[in-house]
Amino acid sequence: MIHLIPIPWTLLLSAFGIAFIITFVSTPLIGRLARRYKFFDLPSPRRVHTYPTPRIGGIALFLGFIIALLVIFGFDPRILGVALCGTLIFLLGLLDDIYNLPPMFKFTGQVAIACLAVFFGITIGNITNPFGGVILLPPLLDIALTIFWMLLMINTINFLDGLDGLATGVSAIASFVLVVLSLFTIVNQPQTAALAAILCGAALGFLYYNWHPAKIFMGDGGSHLLGFMLATLSIISGGKIATAALALGLPILDMIWAVLRRLKEGRAPWLADKLHLHHLLLSAGLSQPATVIIFYLITASFGLVALISGTWTKLIGLVVVGLVMTGIIRLVLHFRYRQI
Repeated sequence: MIHLIPIPWTLLLSAFGIAFIITFVSTPLIGRLARRYKFFDLPSPRRVHTYPTPRIGGIALFLGFIIALLVIFGFDPRILGVALCGTLIFLLGLLDDIYNLPPMFKFTGQVAIACLAVFFGITIGNITNPFGGVILLPPLLDIALTIFWMLLMINTINFLDGLDGLATGVSAIASFVLVVLSLFTIVNQPQTAALAAILCGAALGFLYYNWHPAKIFMGDGGSHLLGFMLATLSIISGGKIATAALALGLPILDMIWAVLRRLKEGRAPWLADKLHLHHLLLSAGLSQPATVIIFYLITASFGLVALISGTWTKLIGLVVVGLVMTGIIRLVLHFRYRQI
């Protein structure tokens, strides 16, 4: 049975509200700045949108996140690493939005910032043993798995950001799951819950402008920040990696599938295409909002399963996510074949 600590409503609502309001108010201002200096995401055969759209909306997400962080926590040394690394990963993504950085340069930057997070003590530490107890990770393996997890989450959200409101809404749902997880008596981390509430508020404050038809995109600056923070929050909330992995199982598997598919075809894994799962659903005739809502429902459903289940059920859930993704892909491809 699930037990929660006394919920710190004032802390959580303040964290959520400040991030939401700052992001909501600043997003249209950032949109004007983008139009003035022509920071647009232009239509192309590999993109879904059909008109130039401002692409530096991640600045508004970052402002909501960092201002709420400072208001709620001040200059608390315990969140110094989170604030610094979150800022650096956002700046890396923003530089890519503006200057279109070489992929290997960007990836090297991601690795360096993940290593810096490890330096600040953000590591997985241990994993739950399905047969009982926990498994303490040797230091080198701990560091390697932590860096891998951060890179996986950063690039998962980055790859997911292909439809209006998709990455933003999925990140908001996942961060809400982490809010609840942090309030479990077994975790008992109200400060971590506040951090997750900040991320949720910033994402939802941006979603109003990012919903179809999007007035602004968050770009790599926003997706890098969301991905890094989701990775970090899942680590510091008692190392509940499996919970985040299950809630975000579909986009994680989609990202892995995309990378493997491109490598098999002899292409660089970072070269964009329109064969992601959300693109396949669009090609089957679904609208952007319908496709996005399907992802929301799947994320929320598996997030709920992750919260109420044990380790074995989470592992089974990950297998189910894989089967769901495989079934959707086969169904969509069958539908497209019949249309031909």
